[in-house]
Amino acid sequence: MVFLLTVGCQKKFNLNDLPLATTLTYGDTTYIEIVPPWTGFNNPTALFGGFDQLIYVADTDNNRIVQLTEAGVVLETATILRPIAIAQDLRLDLLVSGEIARPAYNDTIAGIFRIHLYEAAHHLEQARIDTIWKEPSKPKRRFKGIALLRDNQYIIARDGSDNSSFVDPDSRVLWFNAKTRKDTIKDVFGNIIIKDTVIDKMITPIGDLATRSGSGITDILRPTDIVTFPNSNDFILTQSWVNGEMIYGALWMVYSKSSDFEGWLPKFNPVKPDERYIDFIKPNRYKEPTAVTIDRSRLDIFILDNTLETIVKFDGRRGTMKSESFGNEKLASMNRPPLKSPKGITFLGKTLYVSDTGNNMIRRFRLSTDR
Repeated sequence: MVFLLTVGCQKKFNLNDLPLATTLTYGDTTYIEIVPPWTGFNNPTALFGGFDQLIYVADTDNNRIVQLTEAGVVLETATILRPIAIAQDLRLDLLVSGEIARPAYNDTIAGIFRIHLYEAAHHLEQARIDTIWKEPSKPKRRFKGIALLRDNQYIIARDGSDNSSFVDPDSRVLWFNAKTRKDTIKDVFGNIIIKDTVIDKMITPIGDLATRSGSGITDILRPTDIVTFPNSNDFILTQSWVNGEMIYGALWMVYSKSSDFEGWLPKFNPVKPDERYIDFIKPNRYKEPTAVTIDRSRLDIFILDNTLETIVKFDGRRGTMKSESFGNEKLASMNRPPLKSPKGITFLGKTLYVSDTGNNMIRRFRLSTDR
């Protein structure tokens, strides 16, 4: 079942209400930067705060995944061609979006990889890497975000410039399942060993989102990232429309299952008078929302805008924008350098981590009340 809501002639969002650094207001509680930033990266994009309490960085132009402690100590790395998205499942394996070289075609295609951290006793450099999904017939597609669902299922946000196909447009969200099979094998000494084999399989594209350049609350075009709430199938997807006006830069979808429906519905309905002015769905709020993360403890939502160079924070229950949102003006007031084309964001413990991509560093922020 596809659930669509469309909005007619929307009044354009007042630019004074955009989360620009020059218009944000702040209370006594604000984010303070932890110094020094982490350096040694080349075009760092995605970040992930792991269930293992480690930080993972997609160091894109160095073709590697970097594993760090919360103190910034590099533990190990793994080689992946141009990684741009990271997630971790409940086995603590990593799911990574990167690329696969095709010398015969002089190009690359997108791939999803499983890094078997579990069977490698958490040694990233020794972990086996499997390719679990690729689409060689569509070399321009890229997988921009990965997010874990319940029961070790996961969803992937796919991007591309060709959305002319009604059946298989580039802009989709794909739903995967990972099952564990127990295999009996013999080691070199003839001993019987029970080995877990993970089998990844695509279930279906999610049909509750419509790929089209419209003004509906479930329309998607050019997705940039995706994240799920802890122990939930609810997700938030960010998107950046390149040709046309972007009405909703972030979609909040809630999983629903009943006797006559199973799928995702929008959290807020802009047609309802009591929900029309909820902060999260105010039209034209963003210019290029690039990444999204969730504080798994407080359920706060953080959306990173690459063009506005701002971090907008929302209450994860009511969808209201919080005053701790900040941008470059706030950083300047604290004598800190500006963000430059940031692309990745994650939250672990009480710390917000940001890929300051244009400056090739990872920066960390913590609330003044948590210091």
